[in-house]
Amino acid sequence: MPLLGNRPGEVLGGMACDPAYEVPICPEGTDHAALRAEIALKLAEILQTVREARAYLLAVRRLIEHADDALEDLVSLLAADGRRDLAACVQLEVIEENFVAERWVTRLIEEFDRNYYAAFRRMEENIPAEIGHVSGAEVLDAVLRSVIDPRVIDP
Repeated sequence: MPLLGNRPGEVLGGMACDPAYEVPICPEGTDHAALRAEIALKLAEILQTVREARAYLLAVRRLIEHADDALEDLVSLLAADGRRDLAACVQLEVIEENFVAERWVTRLIEEFDRNYYAAFRRMEENIPAEIGHVSGAEVLDAVLRSVIDPRVIDP
């Protein structure tokens, strides 16, 4: 699915293009193979970061669920001890509240997946399809260029 279109604001490959964004012109003599390798490398870095952020959201959900289960046990223990007043406070103040107003953690993850994460998945599909295959050697070269002073490689 192509990304680029002829009309500003055109939605391509599931990605919306901003008509106000001016695409910089690639200077003559640009090594397009190296540039595509850098694009592939940067895209992989971005996708890894977003996947890690999503994993943290899932971990927060597991931790909140664990805390909720423990709070229910606490309410039962307080009630068994005759402290129904404290049990009621815990029930009202914590168990029946969401840690983000009017949102369950699961809902936040669903919104993240539907909006933010979905955009990155579209980029993951569409950008490589648009720029073409990038070999492992080209990516390795881009990695080396990102960590080694270019004057050492090309004196």
